[in-house]
Amino acid sequence: MTIPEITVVMPAYNHELYVGEAIESVLNQTFTDFEFIIINDGSKDATESVIKKYKDPRIKYYSQENSGSHATINRGVAMAAGNYVSIINSDDAYNVKRLERMLSVAKEGGYIFQITDLTLIDGHSNPITDPNHYWIKWYTKLKNGYLQTSSPLKAILGGNYTISTSNFFFKSGLTNDIGPFNNLRYILDYDFAVRAMKYNEKGCNFLIGEKLLSYRLHGSNTILNDPISAHVECYELITDTIKYIYGPDIYPAVDHLKEMMQAIKAIYDYYGAALPYGAALPVSSKTRSFLKKYIKEGTLTHRMAKGFLNWIHKTT
Repeated sequence: MTIPEITVVMPAYNHELYVGEAIESVLNQTFTDFEFIIINDGSKDATESVIKKYKDPRIKYYSQENSGSHATINRGVAMAAGNYVSIINSDDAYNVKRLERMLSVAKEGGYIFQITDLTLIDGHSNPITDPNHYWIKWYTKLKNGYLQTSSPLKAILGGNYTISTSNFFFKSGLTNDIGPFNNLRYILDYDFAVRAMKYNEKGCNFLIGEKLLSYRLHGSNTILNDPISAHVECYELITDTIKYIYGPDIYPAVDHLKEMMQAIKAIYDYYGAALPYGAALPVSSKTRSFLKKYIKEGTLTHRMAKGFLNWIHKTT
């Protein structure tokens, strides 16, 4: 059996409106030596029906009970026969020359992990180009941060400029070196990219300025469903990465930041218990949700803050 140069892995979940466009963007690539593994992760809509309309011999289709994005991608990567793996989510789309360009640059530069620039599109596949759009402004800031440092790993501390697993193109066997995709609902892409950079920073490449992916922004994007929880996952990843980059000298400062977060949540917890049911707390609802995620009840900081606030309550 001939080994394909690339394995494209698509985790598909409840994207009946977009999965057809995603599949066609892969099948229409100028580079054709690939296998295409599509795994339906327990979709409850018509995603499976749309997928089964495509009869291309390069497609290998599988269906499973809902297991989550990380498990689905890991299954696809484990089955991959190609020399390189390229991921695409079922609501995004490739530029027609993406695989051709990614493979050429990877081989020439010996890169183990690559991403490209991208085009933001809406739910109707229209490009979003307004420079004042909140997402465009954020992404531009991330790219500027990347250009201003010679270290991709340090640059990613400022935000996940890889954006999505749909942007990932990596050497087969990389997961053997750094581990599989972790069970993180919101930042499995961020986490994987950081681990790849820790493993071989010079082997990671960003084709900035080459927009070879269309990334779709719509109301059902996972990260938009619960941005607070996404920030919580990011916080742990970033603080751990700061320790990795800057070494033991930075540990006290990072640990102090975590203590500050614990104190903030302790204050919230006290007010939440002290105020009458239904009374408004002196923080936003999003902040309340965020703080609940962070502070571990029973810590010394938590007890000290509650004691202090209790004293305030009695004297006012």
